[in-house]
Amino acid sequence: MSTAPKIQLYKLLRSLSLAMDYQRNGLMRHHQRVALIASYIAREMQLEESDLPLLYCSAVIHDAGTSTFREKANLEKFEVQNPWEHCQKGAALLHNLQILAPLSEIVLHHHDRWDGQNPSGLAGNAIPLFSRIIFLADRVDVLSHQPGNILDHREQIMQKISARAGTMFDPDLVDIFLQVARKESLWLDLTSEFIDIHLSKRLRTCPLVTGQDEIIGISRIFAEIIDGKNPFTYRHSRLVAEVAALLARRAGFDPVQQKNMYVAGLLHDLGKLSVPEEVLEKPAGLSKQEFNIIKRHTYVTYQILGLIDGFEEINQWASYHHEKLNGQGYPFHLRGEELPPGSRIMAVADIFSALVEDRPYRKGMPRHKVEKILGDMVDGGSIDGDVVQLLASHYQEAVSLKDKASEGLRRPPDADIK
Repeated sequence: MSTAPKIQLYKLLRSLSLAMDYQRNGLMRHHQRVALIASYIAREMQLEESDLPLLYCSAVIHDAGTSTFREKANLEKFEVQNPWEHCQKGAALLHNLQILAPLSEIVLHHHDRWDGQNPSGLAGNAIPLFSRIIFLADRVDVLSHQPGNILDHREQIMQKISARAGTMFDPDLVDIFLQVARKESLWLDLTSEFIDIHLSKRLRTCPLVTGQDEIIGISRIFAEIIDGKNPFTYRHSRLVAEVAALLARRAGFDPVQQKNMYVAGLLHDLGKLSVPEEVLEKPAGLSKQEFNIIKRHTYVTYQILGLIDGFEEINQWASYHHEKLNGQGYPFHLRGEELPPGSRIMAVADIFSALVEDRPYRKGMPRHKVEKILGDMVDGGSIDGDVVQLLASHYQEAVSLKDKASEGLRRPPDADIK
């Protein structure tokens, strides 16, 4: 019997949120940087150590309501126009999972202005304190993305923040930030390649630990973020997870492995958050350059999931789904026995799901076409014939999962994952 992973919540969110930090300019580490600034402010305020996990976890996932590069580009402007939609969407995602529900209100208000010009109707001290801290930290980070030595821009950033005390920002928090901002260490930590280490040291007391059911719930949230990247694949990750878990169950995987397979399915396309929408949404064939961009997504998934202790099996199953038995897959060109049974199942579940889903340029394919394509891939040495046969034996059950996948994140974390 496999052992279910137990992972510190902040480490899990810290790692997974990296996927949300990809923009057109590459990996920006925005969520980690906001969490770092927030932790500096919290220490200066002498907040209780027991309060830090809630502040940190909220900061490190505050933009959960954004998926696309277009949405992120809007948030890169210092004074964002109408930021409320992504706040509401992020809060809704977090609200339905017990372990993350306390973060929901903080995320909902993390763009509320101190002067009260907010759809929430809140103003001043009625806005949650942690929302006010994250809003300030978030805007500081936006200002800090400038070429050259960050210390050369420090005074300018402080002046811009100070000028908006009492309008955008809580004036008391601005005063505290200005004290913290005198420390070169803040700015050097913020732009350091070792930011992950700095965060770990500052937040080593975060006590919350996730069990397997909480991991499933968190993974469902990230699946919704991933699938929100492309309106044409709005349920793809969830369908792959359902089909992969079904095949794992029918193949005799133990209950822990079945849940791990479900998590792997939810997260298998995590790296697609690093891919521009115009490539993902292109209805025609991709150019060689565009396909090379697509090929990177499994590598990004592999690197991010590799940061999470206890995810070794999940990582292999998720990240190898475009590898082929004949060694012609990507990005590692693994072959034959190098591909574990779970990765072979994931590959078939991914292909099957893509074929039966509706696309703007075609309806979901009927059974005879799906089986023909899968059979040709078996004959070509790409995918495992035993897994395809297992799918064929439970085909109607697999197809019926399309409706279940559309239910999204509304089911309890452990429902039907046995």
